[in-house]
Amino acid sequence: MLAEMLPFDLPEHRGRTTDVVCLGHALIDRLAEATPELVSRAGLELGAMTLVDSGKALEIERALDAWEEVAGGSAANTAAGVASLGGSPAFAGSIGADEPGRRYVANLEASGVRCVVLPVASGQPTGVCHVFVGHDGGRSMATNLGAAGELGAPAVEEVGIGDSLVVYVEGYLLDAPAAAEALAKAVELARGSGTLFSLSLSDPFVVDRHRDRVLELIGDGALDILFGNEDEARSLTGAGSLEESLVALTRPGLLVIVTRGASGSVAASTEGVIECPAHQVPAVVDTTGAGDLFAAGVLYGITRREGLARSLHLGSLAAGEIIGHLGARPRVSLTGLVEGV
Repeated sequence: MLAEMLPFDLPEHRGRTTDVVCLGHALIDRLAEATPELVSRAGLELGAMTLVDSGKALEIERALDAWEEVAGGSAANTAAGVASLGGSPAFAGSIGADEPGRRYVANLEASGVRCVVLPVASGQPTGVCHVFVGHDGGRSMATNLGAAGELGAPAVEEVGIGDSLVVYVEGYLLDAPAAAEALAKAVELARGSGTLFSLSLSDPFVVDRHRDRVLELIGDGALDILFGNEDEARSLTGAGSLEESLVALTRPGLLVIVTRGASGSVAASTEGVIECPAHQVPAVVDTTGAGDLFAAGVLYGITRREGLARSLHLGSLAAGEIIGHLGARPRVSLTGLVEGV
């Protein structure tokens, strides 16, 4: 049954010291509640991530006073989630040689994540993402990558992909031209060591910009697990429905996992299709990081050989915790949340 079986063989734990290595942008998140009108006046796409330069980031910073600052970045959020579940994660990224960068690393390490986050020599500051949170919990983001866009092969080599069970790459990394070498190195190291390779599509606009590269990774057999939401899956395939998207993406050795908001999630492979309901929460406060924490739960379950149905359930529980408050890092131990469930 697909509930228990995966379309690939799991690496043996023997000799592997890390469950999940996460590669992505090291960003300081600044969050504030905002109306759609304010998002529009800021020149941003509602519900999406927009890349901005430093001047635009400063303009957005000055538009509101009540920013709440937390360490962020999509893959880093996933790493923090794996740690909160009791797993052993690592994160590779790049920061500026500045105080925000030092705070970023200290925060992530305090959450239980092993960090290979290298300061860049270019003088670029640590990246920042301004997150506008709507009254419905939806988020619109303005990202100034700064030093985060300079993640290179050295950090990828140092973080120990060959010593991990899974490597997880955020799709936002495709927006950084300098990261192409890092991504190629990650693929090479994963293939050479038998480490599973997973990718998050991250955003429909990321898919629009990098569709050919994502399809190339799928076609080359580099991917073992593909994460995305319904909009991202349809954008990638050009299909008119989720069902058509799953048919288009299904191929031997690939597990496709699609989140559907309040409708839960679905996983598909040549083994079949399985659905999982969403974890019900009293109120949705902020969806920032929901997909990141969902991936954390799924990957934690897979690395623990929990079976796919259980892994999807862990993802739903982790995502449910994160959408109940502002910010993309767990406020309670996810280990306690999932024990006995």
